[in-house]
Amino acid sequence: MQIPGYTIIKKINAGGMATVFLATQHSVGRTVALKIMKPLLDKDPEFHQRFQREANIIGQLSHPNIIPIYDIGRHEGLNYISMEFLPKGSLEEKIKQGITPEQAIKITIGIAAALEQAHNKGYMHRDIKPENILFRDDGSPVLTDFGIARTIKSKANMTQVGTVIGTPYYMSPEQAKGEPSDGRSDLYSLGVVLYEMLTGEKLFHADSSLAISVKHIHEQPPQLPEHLSALQTILDKLLAKNPELRFQTARELIEKLETISLHNIHLNTRKKFLPFAFLTKIGQIIGQDAKLINTKTKQLWQANKKIDPPFIRSAEAAQTLVANSTQIATRIASTIPQHTIKATVNHSGLITRLGIYSMLIFGFMLFGWRAFFSSEQPSAKEQWASITGQQDTGNIANPALIPLTVNPIPEDARVRILNIREKYIPGIELPGGTYHLEISYPGYATKKKWIRLNTQNSSIDIALQKTNQTQAGNTLPLPELVLIKAGSFFMGNPGTQGAQVTIARDFYISRYEITFNEYDFFAVETNRALPDDNGWGRGERPIINISWDDANAYINWLNKTTGKTYRLPTAAEWEYAARGNTTSSYWWGNNTEDARGRTNCRFGCKSWWDSFFNNKTQVVGAFPPNDFGVHDTAGNVAEWTSDCADAPNPSATPQTVCLKRAVRGGAFTSKVENITVYSQIAFTATKSRNNIGFRVLQEIPQVRIIEDQSNMENQPRRRNIFRELRDSIFNRDN
Repeated sequence: MQIPGYTIIKKINAGGMATVFLATQHSVGRTVALKIMKPLLDKDPEFHQRFQREANIIGQLSHPNIIPIYDIGRHEGLNYISMEFLPKGSLEEKIKQGITPEQAIKITIGIAAALEQAHNKGYMHRDIKPENILFRDDGSPVLTDFGIARTIKSKANMTQVGTVIGTPYYMSPEQAKGEPSDGRSDLYSLGVVLYEMLTGEKLFHADSSLAISVKHIHEQPPQLPEHLSALQTILDKLLAKNPELRFQTARELIEKLETISLHNIHLNTRKKFLPFAFLTKIGQIIGQDAKLINTKTKQLWQANKKIDPPFIRSAEAAQTLVANSTQIATRIASTIPQHTIKATVNHSGLITRLGIYSMLIFGFMLFGWRAFFSSEQPSAKEQWASITGQQDTGNIANPALIPLTVNPIPEDARVRILNIREKYIPGIELPGGTYHLEISYPGYATKKKWIRLNTQNSSIDIALQKTNQTQAGNTLPLPELVLIKAGSFFMGNPGTQGAQVTIARDFYISRYEITFNEYDFFAVETNRALPDDNGWGRGERPIINISWDDANAYINWLNKTTGKTYRLPTAAEWEYAARGNTTSSYWWGNNTEDARGRTNCRFGCKSWWDSFFNNKTQVVGAFPPNDFGVHDTAGNVAEWTSDCADAPNPSATPQTVCLKRAVRGGAFTSKVENITVYSQIAFTATKSRNNIGFRVLQEIPQVRIIEDQSNMENQPRRRNIFRELRDSIFNRDN
C-alpha cells in the first residue's frame, strides 16, 4: 500500500472503520499516524461521509487535548487522514497497568476540556471510551476518533431515530434508547470512563451488548470504594440517568474537579488512617498556636515590666501579690495605659484557645482512645465464650469445631464474617454459634445475613441478586415481603395510654425499608427527579428525602406495574408488624441499653464517637430482625404510614383532608427513647426529610386467605426461628 508523500512504516492500530499506520510525511520529515479507511467501506456512502466528516470536524477544533490533523486526501480509492502520532499508548492500556486517583482526575479534566471545545463549536463526540484517549510524551491526554461525531443542533443526523450509535459499555441511557442526545451524553460516557479509571473495572457487566444497554437505562451504578468517597458526588452527577440531573456543561465538571485538586482532598488508600491524619492536623494547629502564645506572653511580660519595674522586681511586693491578688490587680489596671489594656484584652483569646485544646486532649484521653483502638472484632473462640457465658477463655476447653462452607452465587463472590476476627476461607473451622455473613460481588446487591452454625447447618447456599430483579420479562426491583398473620395486640404505651387492637386479615409487609434501588427505578421510569442521598450512597440504603405523596406515587406505579395491591400500612398494622409478637417497648425488650448492635439511632444505640461523627442511614438489613423477620422497625429511617396525624380519629377521617401523616419508628437522628414500637410524630405530607422513608404493605386477596387457612388447619405450630436466632446472638433469656 502506497500513499503519495508518505512512507508507511508499520500498522499500529485497526478498527471496524479504518486502519492506522505509523508513517513518515516526506514534505516536513515528521512521523505521523496515517488513518486509512478500509477499501470495502469506501463503497458505502454513509461510512465514506463519516470519514470525511471526521476530518472536517477535527479541522475546526483546535485544542491541546484534541488530536490535530496535518493532511487529508484520497488516492486510488483510499481515503486517508494524516494526524499527530501519539507514542504513549491509549488509556485502555494505562487502566490495565493501574491509575492513581490523582491521575484519573487529571485525565478527566483534560478530556472534559476537549469536550468543552467540541461542544462550544456545536459538535458531540458520541464515542468517548478509553481506546479513543491517547497520550503524548508529556503524559497529556488527547481525544481522538470523531468518526461518529455529529452536530448537536442538527436535525438531519447521520443516524435515524431509534438507531443506537456508540460503544455499549460507555453509551448514555438516551443513546442506548436511540433517543436524541446532546453534549451531556458525552459527559455520561466520560463518567463511565472515570469509574473505570478509579476502580479498574467496567461500570456494568453482562453477556450481551443489549443487556449492557439495559443496565445503562435502568440499573444504578455501583458505589466507589470508601477511600474514593470524595469523588462519589461528582460521579453520581455524571452518571445520572436523566440528562437534566447531570453536569450541564463540561466547564461545570472541570470547575468541580479543579476544586477538589485546589482543596487537596486526599483520596486515601486506607480509611482507617483518617483519624490519625486528623489528629496530626490538630497537632500542627496546636503547635502554631503554642508559638504564637509564647511570643505574645513575652510581649505582655515586657509590657508589664515597663509599667512598674520596681513593683515587678520587688520580692516583698510579689509576696503581697500572692496574699492580696485582688488589690494588686486593681492597682495594675489603674496604672496601665488604656491602649495597653485593650491590647491585653485582645490577647485573651489565646488563653481561651489553650483551654479548648486542653479540654480536647483531656476528652480524647478519657474517651477517644477506646474509640480509636478498641474496635477489633473478637476471635471465634472469644465469640463462642461470650455466647456460652464463659468469660475466662484461658480455661475453656476447646469447643467442637464445625467446618463452615458458604456457596455463593456467583461463585467468586467475596465472603466475609463480620463479627469475628478470622478471615473466611471455604471450610473454615469455627465453634458452633451465630455469625454475621457479608457476600458481595460487583453488579450485584450486597447481602448480609445472620446464620446459626451447627452440625446440620454447615454448608450455606446464598444467591446474590443483580441490582434489579426480573419479573414478567421486565427489569423491576421488587420489595422482599414477609407474611404477617392476623391477630390482636395492645397498641400504644401501656404506661400512659393505649388500646387493644385486632388485625383481622393476614397481610404481607416489606422485610426492609424501600431502598434507593427500588425507588430510583420507579423515578427513572416515570421521569421523576431522583431524591438526594445526602452523599451517603444509594443502592441498598433506605430511600430518604421523599414526601408522603412521593411514597404513594411509587406505590400507585407499583400496583399498575405488577397488578398487585400495595399500600402504606396503617399505624396499627405498622406497630403490629414492628412489635414482632412482643409486648415490650422495643422488639428486643424494655432495656434501652440493649439497643446497641440492634438498631441505628443517634443517642443510646452507638458509641459517643459514632453518634457525633457517623450519623447517617445504614444499608437495610444491617441489624437483626424482630421475631416476624422484619428489619429496621426501630431507627435507621422513620416511616410514613397511611394514617392522619392531625385528627382525633384517623380511621374516620378521609385521607384527602389530612394535613399531616403519622410517621413511626424513629430514625438515625433519634434518641433511643424515641424509637419504641409506639413512637410517633406528625409530619406534613407534602414535605420531605432526610430521616423519613417508608415500607409497603401488600394486601392478600380474601380467596387466598381462605385457602391458606384451610391448608394450615392440620399443620403443626411453626417454630419462631427469628426469636431463637436473636436470643442466641445476644445471649438473652426471654
